[in-house]
Amino acid sequence: MMSPPPEPPLTVLLGLPFHDLTLEETLSYCRTAMQGEVNRYLVTANVDFTTQAYQDADLRKIVFFADRVVCDGMPLVWLSRWLGYPLRERVAGSDLVPKLLEICGKDKCPVYFFGSDRETLLVAKDILEARYTGLKVVGIDSPPHGAVIEWDNEALCAKMQASGARLLLVCLGCPKQERWIWAHHHETGIPLSIGVGASLDFITGKQVRAPRWMQKSGLEWFWRMSGSPARLVSRYYKDFLFLVNAGWRQARSQRRRKCLSSQPSAVPAPTPTPMFTRIIWSGDLHNNGFVGAPLPADLTRPIMLDASRVSFMDSSGLGRLATLVRNCRSAKQWLVVVRPTAAFRSPIEAVRMEALFPMMATEAEALAWVATQQASGGQHAVAADGVVWVSFNCALDATYYDEMIGLLDAAISENSATIRSLVVDLSEVSFIDSRAVGGLIRAWKTMGALGGTMFLARARPAVREILSLLHLDKILPEWKGDPPQ
Repeated sequence: MMSPPPEPPLTVLLGLPFHDLTLEETLSYCRTAMQGEVNRYLVTANVDFTTQAYQDADLRKIVFFADRVVCDGMPLVWLSRWLGYPLRERVAGSDLVPKLLEICGKDKCPVYFFGSDRETLLVAKDILEARYTGLKVVGIDSPPHGAVIEWDNEALCAKMQASGARLLLVCLGCPKQERWIWAHHHETGIPLSIGVGASLDFITGKQVRAPRWMQKSGLEWFWRMSGSPARLVSRYYKDFLFLVNAGWRQARSQRRRKCLSSQPSAVPAPTPTPMFTRIIWSGDLHNNGFVGAPLPADLTRPIMLDASRVSFMDSSGLGRLATLVRNCRSAKQWLVVVRPTAAFRSPIEAVRMEALFPMMATEAEALAWVATQQASGGQHAVAADGVVWVSFNCALDATYYDEMIGLLDAAISENSATIRSLVVDLSEVSFIDSRAVGGLIRAWKTMGALGGTMFLARARPAVREILSLLHLDKILPEWKGDPPQ
């Protein structure tokens, strides 16, 4: 089994981490990932995608923790140059997909198509299998209209797993395809999943791409808008305003104050203690090798980052921080920042990364926070008249998914003879993501099979907003009673 190459450098643009990859490097990564056994997903993000993610905390987290994020928009490449860490090139999904399918043919990697309409998928299958010798499309599925949570996703994933596919191309459009991949790519058994939007439409001729010179000059958006002005003029106008405003906000937040700029002082090595590993970042954090921003090799404890010596941080410095956040996430460890300077805090808040980790004024506050998180989890209690009450006091996301499922299953199975209603208390939940919502749907179906019902209770406004975006509020009603005493 081949291991994917080390993670390339990251730069953060408008809240999303972009890997500095060329098209050929992206294809190389995909080729290796398809031959592995770990379920991974890749995101291609353009300006409209970035606009949506900036306003949508769930989508932003989905992208932030993707295995690879590539830039599918010349305006974003231009912005990266202005902000100090230029991405080398645009990697368009419409260029990536045909070349990737050619590789699948050569390597005998079966492919699965999911999304769009059945006629488009069948035509694309015939065209591509005729074009690329050895290519085999082993499955196609066009889901019904409606919310993702209303589909029979368990049956879809079982079918995908049985197909033996090594690549899954999802054509549901943003953000539906990213939400589906995030929630289900672990269950498909397919090593690499990619949301490809309209890429198959270009292959079948349903849509026509701009001439090559317009693609290279960054004018492909104009070509698309000209072909569908009623649908795209308002969208591109909104995207343009967002790009200008959010780009200017990020540029202002990371502007250099020469009197504060400094070279990093001697930075101590990471210091492990019984409760955490302490690291110190110092000086100007930009594309200079990051000698002042060490990454811990030991991720067996929570990480405490002392940012009191940071004098400057640009988009590549934010990328370094994103790498630390992603490493901690992979290791299922907490990251907490202490004593952040204004030069550290301001760029983070400008790109809305502050929700990814807490920032504390003192180490004592950080220690107390870590202790609280380590004690967090959930519990269930039996109320009167066959009502079982499950409560959680942590973020419900992919990190806590297995524990959440275990608690819900236990609450139902231990009371299966008498349970009438399952109530999930969200009053202490700070965040919920698409995968956790899939877990709640799983519990709802189990309750339905037992002839019972399921409710949500006391969700915070931020969580309620995500539930509404994912249409879960249409399926699970709100509990009107009081919690058990």
